Amino acid sequence: MKLSLSIILGLILSFSSAQMRAADSKINVSHAWVQEAPPSAEVLAGYMSLQNQSSQAQTLLGARSADFKSVMLHQTVSKGGMAHMNHTPQIEIKPGSTLQLTPGGYHLMLMNPKKRLKQGDQVEVLLEFEGGLVVPVKLKVSKEQP
Repeated sequence: MKLSLSIILGLILSFSSAQMRAADSKINVSHAWVQEAPPSAEVLAGYMSLQNQSSQAQTLLGARSADFKSVMLHQTVSKGGMAHMNHTPQIEIKPGSTLQLTPGGYHLMLMNPKKRLKQGDQVEVLLEFEGGLVVPVKLKVSKEQP
């Protein structure tokens, strides 16, 4: 019983520490949204602006969400007149700059939604940065870019 209590307490402290780091991260998130898709869609895309307001580069390593089976960083690139989506293992945001996650560029691939998402719904995604920083983001489901 003592072991279980210590594990739970450790997890709570770890989560609280990550949340505090997120509050002090100087990463400002705006315009976070996901495009509404047909009920049968197995893949959605998440978009937002991430502004690094710190004096150090921040490296986005990935993301996760309880609302999807998995979340991946992707970039759309054009080769020979064809658009391709490539998995991106990380994205650096230079000090004072803004990373735009947009249709046709960098974006989050939200794989296998666990429920039907429709206009007005919100989903939470946890952005994971180098150094253990976790930034929670609420994405609003919309038919078109807000």
